[in-house]
Amino acid sequence: MRIDHTHKPWMWTTIAAIALSLLIYVPYVLHNRAPGGATGIGLFFGSVALGLMVFAALLSLRKRFPIWRIGRAQTWMRAHLWLGFLALPMVLFHAAFHARGPLSFILMSLTWIVVISGIIGAWLQHTLPTKMFREVPYETIYDQIASIEKQLITEADDCATQVTECLAPGVGAGATVVLTLLTIPELQDELASFEKFYSAEVRPYLSREQSGAVMRRREYSDRRFETFRKLLPEAANGPIAALENICEEKRQLDHQARMHRVMHGWLLCHLPLSAALLLLAFIHAFGALRY
Repeated sequence: MRIDHTHKPWMWTTIAAIALSLLIYVPYVLHNRAPGGATGIGLFFGSVALGLMVFAALLSLRKRFPIWRIGRAQTWMRAHLWLGFLALPMVLFHAAFHARGPLSFILMSLTWIVVISGIIGAWLQHTLPTKMFREVPYETIYDQIASIEKQLITEADDCATQVTECLAPGVGAGATVVLTLLTIPELQDELASFEKFYSAEVRPYLSREQSGAVMRRREYSDRRFETFRKLLPEAANGPIAALENICEEKRQLDHQARMHRVMHGWLLCHLPLSAALLLLAFIHAFGALRY
């Protein structure tokens, strides 16, 4: 969800609601020696806050049952963001900015945490798509990353084999002068160095092994591949370049996975806290009405 001009009506509606609430709250506080949730105005603000929390929670049901065509998904997201934010000042007006008792303190703290985490989530949803588009040209479906990584390993093995084969001794009827010249002893050390580089650094990196972690650094990877382009004959440049591109694609897949984990980690934080807030709010409301 991007924060764009479509949010302006919701923003101005939220500002107007806060301003109207202040027009009610300020005279109420000035003329009431003991403002709080137990007064008529306090109960009004508390009821509004609870209603806003319930509405914000309905977004989860809307996502769980997308076949329910009750409004557009984007409209629900905007309403969730702005009306969820509006719940915070309503809670503060309800409590007259004072937490009286342990449950009230927990509720007020949870409200702050949930609203702040919601703002962080809105920022993530606004920035991550652009960041991913700019930094991950090889973006793919998140659930397919593991299978694509396996394909990259197979392709990398083929590229490494091609490097070895193009430098291997030219034997048999099809051997040419060029292939035969490539068998000079001086190349054997370079070829052994490349094979060690592939087996010790490139393949472990593609296989998510710790020993290949150094290849995550693009500068290091570029420097290593450039070294072998200079050491080995021009015939090896093609498969070496292909192998370098495979490492870059793996790097971008890792970057995409990290961004997805950030978003999923935020959800794992925001959703349980929101559920806990709503549950405690109902307990608080039930206790207030009962006693």
